Amino acid sequence: MKINTNSKEFELECYLKIVDCFQDENISPETKEIWKNHSIIELMKMLERTQNRAFVTNALILILSLFEDIPPDIYTNRGHNSNCISEKDKNSLILNLKNEFLPN
Repeated sequence: MKINTNSKEFELECYLKIVDCFQDENISPETKEIWKNHSIIELMKMLERTQNRAFVTNALILILSLFEDIPPDIYTNRGHNSNCISEKDKNSLILNLKNEFLPN
């Protein structure tokens, strides 16, 4: 993805290029992976030139959100809602954590 910063709406154009590549079913997975990697490199070069950190961050988040098959973090689908745990279990957990992390 070549980023033309001369355009007034280069940020919008960049976002649209990312979405267009993601939606294009005629592009092979290997080509998409190459495109993604080249785009990340271009964004890093642009950050060096322009110091437009907010735009680069948002573009990277969009690329990674669309092209990666990993959850946002490894704890997304793990754990229990603390409101669903009984008071006895909460107190036991807190006591265990205190014993583990607080000095004697």
